[in-house]
Amino acid sequence: MPVSRKRKPRKNKRKKDRRQRPAVGPSPFESTSDADASTLATLPGVLEALGREGRRREERRRSLATSAAAELITELADITPDIDDAELADELCRRCGEHLATWADGPSDSDVSPDGFIVAVVQVACARVEEALAESTAADGWQGPWRILAAVAGIVPSWLGEPVDDAVRQLREHPGGQHLPALPKGPRVTGEVVWTRDAYGSRFGIAAPVSTPQRPNRWYLWDVDACGFRPFTVHSAYYPTAEAALSAWRAGVGDVAGGGSSFSPVDDPGLLAELLPTHEGIFRTGCENGEQFAEYHRARRLAEAVMRGLRRGRATTPVDPEAEAPTEFLRWLETQRGDLHPDADELVRELVESWQIEVPAALFYCCSPHRMACAVLHIRNYYQDDFAAELIELLPDWMRWLATRSGLSPELVERCQPYATGHVHPDVGDDDTKPRYLARVVE
Repeated sequence: MPVSRKRKPRKNKRKKDRRQRPAVGPSPFESTSDADASTLATLPGVLEALGREGRRREERRRSLATSAAAELITELADITPDIDDAELADELCRRCGEHLATWADGPSDSDVSPDGFIVAVVQVACARVEEALAESTAADGWQGPWRILAAVAGIVPSWLGEPVDDAVRQLREHPGGQHLPALPKGPRVTGEVVWTRDAYGSRFGIAAPVSTPQRPNRWYLWDVDACGFRPFTVHSAYYPTAEAALSAWRAGVGDVAGGGSSFSPVDDPGLLAELLPTHEGIFRTGCENGEQFAEYHRARRLAEAVMRGLRRGRATTPVDPEAEAPTEFLRWLETQRGDLHPDADELVRELVESWQIEVPAALFYCCSPHRMACAVLHIRNYYQDDFAAELIELLPDWMRWLATRSGLSPELVERCQPYATGHVHPDVGDDDTKPRYLARVVE
C-alpha cells in the first residue's frame, strides 16, 4: 500500500537521493592505484585519498594559473608603450576572461578560479619587477610589469585589495623600489547612480558614471537578472554615455520586456545592494562566458564604489511576502478551484520556498517566462519526481496569482504560460543539474 506523503519523513520527500544522480566530474578516487584500494574501506583512508586528490588538483590549477600569467604579462608588457592605462586595464580584463573561459570548458582540475588567476598575475608581475630592478633601476626595464600590476590594483575588489597592497609595499622595500611611482588613483563614481526595470519586474539595468585618471566620463552598466535562485549579473561593461548603456541593456532584455524603459535615480539603496554582484568565495555559481569572466572583478570593484556612495537602507518591503504568501495563495486557489488537493497546504509551502530561495523579498511577486523556467528546473532537480510533478501542476495557478499581486498585464502572463507548464526555455535548457543562470535572456 502506498505510503501517504504526509507520513513520510520530510527529508525523504523533498530531496532527491543524490546517489541516484549521475556523477559530476571525475571521481576523486579515479587516480588512486589498486594498491590503495584497501585503505578506502576505512574512513581515514577515504579522508587521506580525498586530501591527496584535493592537493593534486590545487597544484595543477596553481601551475596552470602561473604559466598563463607569465604568458599574459609578457604579451601585455610588449604593448604597454603603445596604449594608455585605461586601454591596458581593458586589455587585461579581456585576456583574463579568455583564459578563464578556456579553463572553465575543460576538466574540473583545470578550472582555475577568477581570484586564483588574478593572484597569479600579481605574483608574476611582482617577480618581473623585482628581476628588472635587480638589473637596473631604469624605467624601461620595470615599467611594463609595473603598469600591469597597477592595472590589476585598479580593477580588483576589496577582498583582493590587501594582497595587492602588500605586494606593492614589498616591492617598494626591495632594492631600487624607491624609484617605483605611485599607483594611479582608482575608479570613482562621480555622479548619480540610475537604474531601470523590465516589464516583468525581475530584470534590472543599473548604471553609474565612473571616472579614472585617463577616462573621466564613462558609464558602467550592470545587467542584473533576478530570475534564478538569486540575482545574477549577466552582462557588465563600460559605455561612453548613459544613453549607450541603456540601449545595450534594452538589446539584452528585448523589446517586449525593455522597449519602453528609461533610467531614473536609484530610490531603494537596500534593494540595489541585494542586486549588485558581491564576493562569491568558493560558492561561485560558474557557467560564465568569456565576456562575463572579463568583467568578473571590475564589476564587483565598481559595485563596491557605488554602494560606498549611497546611503544604505533596507529594501522597501513592508512585510515578509514568503511568510504571508502560502495562506493568501491557498485562499485564492480555493476560490478558483473549489476542492483542493489533500496535501495542498504542504505543496504550497514547498512551492513558496522553492520560488524565493535567495531572491530579494521585494521581487517575490515578480513573474517572467525566464523565472518560471528556472523554477521548473529547480523543482525537478530538488524534489522526488512524483512530488515535483505535483508542484509543477500548481505553477499555472501560482503564475496567475502572482500576476494579481504584481499587476502583470494579460499579454505578459500569456508569455509566461508555456514555461509554467514545463516547456523548455531555449536560453535556460532542460538540464536540471546545470541551469544556465548566467544566460543573458531576451524575454
